[in-house]
Amino acid sequence: MPRPPEAPGPGAVERPLRRDARRNREVVLAAARRMFAVRGADCSFEDIAREAGVGVGTVYRRFPDRRTLIEAILEQRVADVDAVAASALRTADPWTAARLFVGAAARMQLEDRGLRELLHDPRFVSAGLALLRERITPTAEELASRLRNDGGARTDLTAQDLLALIRMLGSLPPEPADRSDGFERYLGLLLHALRRPPSGEG
Repeated sequence: MPRPPEAPGPGAVERPLRRDARRNREVVLAAARRMFAVRGADCSFEDIAREAGVGVGTVYRRFPDRRTLIEAILEQRVADVDAVAASALRTADPWTAARLFVGAAARMQLEDRGLRELLHDPRFVSAGLALLRERITPTAEELASRLRNDGGARTDLTAQDLLALIRMLGSLPPEPADRSDGFERYLGLLLHALRRPPSGEG
């Protein structure tokens, strides 16, 4: 009598999702990102299901708990940061590169309520957040070095200064509908503070 097939062990390779299941996962994740950005990290699976146009059971099949869903969203955010970093590092002028990097990274927080909540919550520990910080720091270090070497920046400028600017700008309140230039103004003012004082101090 033939032996029944053995159950896959812990090291077995997971079978890839079927095409329809993979599509459902992408649809749910895209809807979750939108709801996460608008309503915050506590948005309900029911709201996500309505936004995705699927049953709530489909959401739970793809993402069995909130932690799994958040980590999937943060994984995509890491890819967003990588793209911004690559664009900034390709930019020859160090001040233009710094403006691009700081501005884009701060806007990610301003335009995504859920991301902003998690970044400012010291109780939330996440592999995705740790990777996000790990990816953003080397770019800040490289850009700070370029600014110092340019000769126009403060000699004590560090990567932490650039990261602090991102946190400050990412914490700005929403701009009124009739005033959309506030962010760019504050971005310019903060970057100007990084320049070497005329007296040569700093």
